[in-house]
Amino acid sequence: MKLVNIGCGHNYHTDWVNLDLYKSEFVKYYNIKNKLPFLDNSVDVIYHSHVLEHLNKLEAAKFIKDCYKVLKPGGVMRVVIPDLEQICIEYLSNLEKGFSTNDQKVILNYKWNKIELLDQVVRQKIGGEMLDTIKSGEFNEDYVLYRNGEEFENMLASIKNKTVNPGIKDRVIDFIKADNFFSKFIIKFIKKANPQKSGEAHKWMYDRLDLKLLLQGVGFKDFKIVKYNESKILNWDLYALDKSHKGEYSRKPDSLFVEVTK
Repeated sequence: MKLVNIGCGHNYHTDWVNLDLYKSEFVKYYNIKNKLPFLDNSVDVIYHSHVLEHLNKLEAAKFIKDCYKVLKPGGVMRVVIPDLEQICIEYLSNLEKGFSTNDQKVILNYKWNKIELLDQVVRQKIGGEMLDTIKSGEFNEDYVLYRNGEEFENMLASIKNKTVNPGIKDRVIDFIKADNFFSKFIIKFIKKANPQKSGEAHKWMYDRLDLKLLLQGVGFKDFKIVKYNESKILNWDLYALDKSHKGEYSRKPDSLFVEVTK
């Protein structure tokens, strides 16, 4: 079987063809805006996680059409995206709670929801409001991990590469305050980089209806919302692409998981 993981980042399995904007032993360089490097009707499974939102609507439509062309009849495509609907539900819930209380944790949760909803769409600098919030230390660590999962924790932990697990806020604040070459270099890079060109920014956000219309519009059928550990893909549990490496829960809990067939 030919299994293709597009925009894999560092989340890949060696049984798959893994594509991203870098090259390593198990990852092939591929620019998602180009035509997919496979023959028509030659791929059994396509998987992409938190990729689609980084394309504008025209680019996304072209990409989905390319996916449809290269999949075999009966082939499965699994799409994972930030779930706009759930972000909005969470935001409205915390808005209501926050309006009626002075509880600072509730207020911080509300502020983080707004960041989830808007920041990566409108940001003008690398890191945007997320980075500014982390630098300030004004966030509820438990809530952010609940919303954004281990990838967020891993990103923060990697800043100082500590094996112990002190508070996330303490690690990040220590890094920002550090007066050394590495911290100055990273901060200088962040200030100069353009999120719209780096691929960091979100160009569109999807809910279940918007995604369904996009996928069905190019011919995909059997649209189904699934759980992170549920799939038509044979041996999905073995690959663990949507599962946390630390236990039986989702790697990206803010996600909508969908499968379709050709």
